[in-house]
Order: sequence, then structure tokens, then C-alpha cells
Amino acid sequence: MRADGSGSYLLAGRYRLLERLGEGGAGTVWRALDETLHRSVAVKQVRVPGGLSPQERAEFAHHAIHEARAAGRLRDPAIVLIHDVVLDGDQPWIIMDLSTGRSLDKVVKEHGPLPPGLVAAIGLRVLSALETAHAAGIVHQDVKPANILLDADGTAMLTDFGIAAPVGGRGDRYGSAGSPGYMAPERLNGEASGPASDLWSLGASLYTVVEGRPPFERAMPAAVAAAVLLHEPPFPTRAGRDLGGLLMAMLAKEPAARPTAAQVRAALSGGPPPRVQVSGPRRRRWLLPAALAAVLVLGIGVWYGVAVLTAPDAGRYAAAPDPCALLPASKAAELLATSAKAERTREGECRWRVWRGSRPARELTVRTRAEQPRGGLDGPGAARALFDADRANSTASKGTTFRLTTGEVADVPGVGEAAFGQSTFKKHLTGSNGQGTARVLFRDSNLIGEVLVYEQDARGVGADDKDLAARAAKAVAGALRG
Repeated sequence: MRADGSGSYLLAGRYRLLERLGEGGAGTVWRALDETLHRSVAVKQVRVPGGLSPQERAEFAHHAIHEARAAGRLRDPAIVLIHDVVLDGDQPWIIMDLSTGRSLDKVVKEHGPLPPGLVAAIGLRVLSALETAHAAGIVHQDVKPANILLDADGTAMLTDFGIAAPVGGRGDRYGSAGSPGYMAPERLNGEASGPASDLWSLGASLYTVVEGRPPFERAMPAAVAAAVLLHEPPFPTRAGRDLGGLLMAMLAKEPAARPTAAQVRAALSGGPPPRVQVSGPRRRRWLLPAALAAVLVLGIGVWYGVAVLTAPDAGRYAAAPDPCALLPASKAAELLATSAKAERTREGECRWRVWRGSRPARELTVRTRAEQPRGGLDGPGAARALFDADRANSTASKGTTFRLTTGEVADVPGVGEAAFGQSTFKKHLTGSNGQGTARVLFRDSNLIGEVLVYEQDARGVGADDKDLAARAAKAVAGALRG
């Protein structure tokens, strides 16, 4: 019998192969007809490494079948279900749902990078699938854009649990599992896999989808492996500040430095991104032998050398100043033309509200965030990259979408080293009024500051709101330098 797509191969007397759908490092996927239930299914022909002895081939097949059966017990709306596992001789086959979605790598190749909002939604779906697997003691081991399917309605599903392994396992002893650009550093080092490894791969996948290129893109597999182990990726400028910050945190070299699944979920749902902990020079020197080993494992015997990294400039601010202390009561009252009490709403954020009866009529919010060296950038450089990415994203968002109108970006002189302002207006479901926001973002050394003036029931964003935001930003920047 031949698995050549000619229709002559009837697997296990039941699944007739009809069409080759795709091929990767872990195997080949076919569209097939289940002649017992008269339905279309996807059949994965697991790739058996070459050069194995008969006993090793039998061990490989047993391992593949065992892990596929374990993955087949997983139930989550974002997981492509496994229905059956077949062993034909020493060749494992996995029978799965046939999804109509297209893989994210093909979507990006044909249509370019996806918008941050959609990428965050995709991330939440895949995260749900991974949390289900991790709760069952299983790590996926091959999260990458090619294994994430996107339906026409934007719904994402995670497929290809065929090389899944137990949490804490050391991966595939035969070396066929995973793709170098999406394998966490500890996996390239031959260390145990865990949930943090899958989250790293998810971060690399989302980075690729939102940027249109992988985080560690290089010409040769050896260079990719070395980059994963030794270098930080460029900050993802298309992602914007919050999603970009989350992705950088997920790609931390040390598993313990990465955000947890709960933190990733909170950030993808609109919360602030976790802080990035950058590996120090001592850890990087320790990784050099592992990088060389990874090159040899990949079958590449060429090495180009690694420059010794020096300690970068951290910037003026060791930590973000308390935003409530940057606007004393007297200054807040001057700006708002009435007294208002400072409210510390969350870390790095303070709010002053003016009430109209029992409802807040106007709000002034100040946020501060100190950036640390990362991605080959010093502290001020990291803040500049974030600021520039936010400005580019804000500039691209100008226009009207449904009820939301976003204004153009304009420079705000005299605030920090650089600053820009922008307004947004979202109409209520009924009537002509809506929620208006005037925003100013500025940077000073390694600090990013943000000021927002919010009107709950307005006819638009007036010049007075923009002026208030600019004056408040100038007062905050002055207090920082004072």
C-alpha cells in the first residue's frame, strides 16, 4: 500500500487517504474519508526518524501512540480533537477533526501581519488550549503559526498534539519534535519541558503573526538556535506598547522570568503587560556552550562567534515614580478648576475625578512606567522603542470605525524629551453624545509617561480637554525633572 494520495491507500481498513494537506518536521497531514462513519477527517502520518534500529523504531512508535492517546483525552473548544490512533506496522497515524481553518503561517504569508486586537484574541484561544493541556500534565512542544488554524470568523484552534509530552519531560529523544525558531531556550539546552516552554512558543508565534516575521529570524537554522539562546528579539513595533511588552516578557530566556498563564491571560484581555526580566551577562556566558551544542544538534558545523555584552545604561529612573505624588492637590485643583482627591487605581496609575451629582463628569489620569534594558537596547533606548511603536500605532489608527473616531497624532512641545497627543471619541449607543478622551504620551530618559483626560458624556473632544491634557503632562514632566 502507498500513502501517495492516489486514493489507493486504505488505512486500518477504514480511512482512505485522498489528498496531502501539508508536511512539516513532525509528519505529513492528509485529508481522508472515514468510510465507517462517512465523514471527512484529517490523518497525520507521524514522521519516523531515519537511521533507527528495529527496536528503536518500535520504541518510537510506542511513545508516539501513547502520547497521542493522552492528547486525545483533552477537551477544549480551541483544541482540534484526536479521534483515533492507528499503528500500521511500525508507522504511527493520528486521526483528527478536519478543520476548515487556514494555518496562521499561510495567512500571514498571503495577507501580511494581523492587527494587534485580532492577535490578542488568537492568543487567548490558544492559551485556553494550552491551559487545558497543562492541567492534564501535557505540554504541546510544537506551538507555532503552522499549528494554529484560523477560521473565516477569526476563531483560532490549536492542532498537532502528536508530539506532546508529559510536563517535566525532556522532549523527543529522537530529535524530531519542534521547530528551532519556536523552541524555548531550555528545550534547545536539552532541559525539561514545562508549561513555561509552551508559553514561550506561544509568545514567539504571536510575535510572528503581529510583526509579519519571526522574532529570531536568521538565514540558517544554526543562527536561529544561537539567537534564541543568546540574543533578545527586536521590540515588536506593530504590536503596540502593551502587547509588545507582553511578547517580550513571554520570550524571556529563563522560564522563571516569564509571565504565568494567568498573567498572560490578564494582559491579553486588556491589562498591563508583565515586567520583563532580562537575563544578565553571567547567564549569557553560561549559555554559550549550550548554543554551540544546539548548532551541532541541528547538524550545522559552522559558528560565527559571539561578542561579549557590556552592561547597558539603565537610564535616569531606577523605578517609576509615584504618579499621585507628581501632581500635588494644589496643582490638580488648578488644572481641574476644582478640588479633587487623588486615587491610586493600580500600580503606576493615579486618577483625579470631578463629580456631577453621583456620576464622574471628568477624569484626569496619570501613568508612569520605567523601562529597563532589553532586546539589545539600554533603558532609554527601550523607552524610545516603545514610544516610537506607540506613536506609529496611534498614527495608523486615525479614522472612524463604527462608533469610535480617532483623531490625528500631533506633537506636544515642551514635555519631556518627546511627546505627542491624540484624541478619541466613542458615541453612545443612542444620541449624539459619547465618551471623549484626550491623551498625551511622553518619554524622558527611560521613563514613559501618559496623561488622559476623560469626559463621560460629551459631544466630542474639545480644545479645552486637549489643552488640559497637555498642561497636565507638562506639569508631570516638570515634577519629574524637579
